[in-house]
Amino acid sequence: MRNSHKLLSIALLAATMALPASAQQATTKMSIGLIDREKLLTSYSKAEAAAKDFKLAQDRVQKIMEDGQKEYDTAKNAHKPPAELEGLKKRLETTVDDEMKKLSAKAQALETQLEADVDAAVKAEATARKIDVVMIKQAVFMGGTDITEGVLKRLTAGAPVSTGAATTGNATTK
Repeated sequence: MRNSHKLLSIALLAATMALPASAQQATTKMSIGLIDREKLLTSYSKAEAAAKDFKLAQDRVQKIMEDGQKEYDTAKNAHKPPAELEGLKKRLETTVDDEMKKLSAKAQALETQLEADVDAAVKAEATARKIDVVMIKQAVFMGGTDITEGVLKRLTAGAPVSTGAATTGNATTK
């Protein structure tokens, strides 16, 4: 047991001594790119169109809910039997639930497509500029090369076409 502690201590000391040298090598070889994700999403016309489309779908669901509430209130004020009111309430809830599921699925599909497009454009721009790691600009205090404009140009030009094999936004190194 005592020998294992001694061996572990020696191994940790050796690793600690080697760390500064390997860290220096990594920083001299690594190129860091930065993107302003907020700017990408607000300047990318496809994202703006998706946001407008989603807002229209939200407004439609809101209108269904308001119309359903009016219908229920009218039936209640007309002193409809409780069983009829309960049936109306369940039908309206089902309609709203179905519309909310459709809205959620639409939002997920739009988000997935936009992320794939942005990720593919970031990857293509980083590759073209020989950048090893891309980080969110707001998370970096100092350093790095801002590639936001290049990514925007790729997005607005329609290139690259996402293949579904794009990264999920996690930075990777070579």
